Amino acid sequence: RTDRDAFVAKLDLSLNLIQSIYLGGSGSDSARALAISGSDVYVAGETFSNDFPGAGSRTRTDQDVFVAKLNSSLDLTSLQSIYLGGSGNDFVRALAISGSNVYVAGSTLSNDFPYVRDPSRTDRDAFVAKLNSSLNLLDSVNLAGSRDDSAFALAIHPRTGKVYVAGGTNSNDFLGGARDSARTDQDAFMTKLDSSLNPLQYIPLAG
Repeated sequence: RTDRDAFVAKLDLSLNLIQSIYLGGSGSDSARALAISGSDVYVAGETFSNDFPGAGSRTRTDQDVFVAKLNSSLDLTSLQSIYLGGSGNDFVRALAISGSNVYVAGSTLSNDFPYVRDPSRTDRDAFVAKLNSSLNLLDSVNLAGSRDDSAFALAIHPRTGKVYVAGGTNSNDFLGGARDSARTDQDAFMTKLDSSLNPLQYIPLAG
């Protein structure tokens, strides 16, 4: 192999290695986020492979997000995974579990990202996607203005199910808000969504 593979490693509390696996296909693959729910291990990353294990095959040459699920023994025979993306490059930076749902967040350059993109868009948009525990895509939403926007972190409130997303924006009109039109630098943002991914509140964090 000459391409980059993702890996997942399991260690005990003394940091002794118990098990590790490669996670990838014939192209370059990278893991970006991981979460544990019960005996299941969820991993999100990015792949150029058209044969990523467990996800079937595809024909595109762009980078897609992958979401994978393994058991606690990291047994590849238990692997489930999906591609998540469109006709452009897609990126993931965060993964969180809430009940029986899996949430991932990142950014997309695809103008046909599942459910959310305006076909006329050419800038990078932040996204949040919601899947069930079997990795079926339930919904996704873009968090965007007229310029580049990216999501870097998310967390789910354990009682209300509200989704909190943090990231960076170069837009002066992010989620319909406004900032000084002369600003060209990137500002941080914090957004709150309900459990159905409807935006509820947006707070700019800028200097």
